[in-house]
Amino acid sequence: MAIAERKEGRGLLGEPTFIDVGNGKLRCVETGHELPAEEAGSYGRSKRCRSGLIDAAVLQSKPPLNVFKLDPLSRSKLICKLTGDTINKTEEHIWKHINGKRFLNKLELTESGAGNERRKDKLRAMVIRPCSENIIKEEKEKGIAELISEIREAPEDKSDTDDDDGFWVPPGGTGSGASSDSEEDTTHEQKG
Repeated sequence: MAIAERKEGRGLLGEPTFIDVGNGKLRCVETGHELPAEEAGSYGRSKRCRSGLIDAAVLQSKPPLNVFKLDPLSRSKLICKLTGDTINKTEEHIWKHINGKRFLNKLELTESGAGNERRKDKLRAMVIRPCSENIIKEEKEKGIAELISEIREAPEDKSDTDDDDGFWVPPGGTGSGASSDSEEDTTHEQKG
């Protein structure tokens, strides 16, 4: 029973692809590792190869790993973009996380309408299919265009009370001289 649990999620990313480089050697496309042709089977099951496959899938945003990003602090960890959890970079742990309660509840919340419609569509796209570079490029350009339009539409807060010195003058008065004149007028009237 423990063996069945251990193998759950194994082969999540499939087998590595190899290119024949001649002289009976193969090169792994995902990791770049060169090896003799007879060792291809054992290399495909090795920890180094599986980790390289995970890295390649995350960097290329291939499902189901497009909901993860590489942990900048540890080469052996991944960070889930949906839950924020840090998990080990093994197929078994990725499988367990994707099928876990916390991930599924968070996915359901975002799909049910707790998040806005745009976020929901992005999440579906991340889980179902890889995010294309064009979508990312369009979103960046849209964000830049919105920022530029906000800057252009920002009102020039120049009022007639501003001096050329650049000092702020409180609104409501034309200056301290005018208010003191009106106070002197009222005090002279009261005396006389």
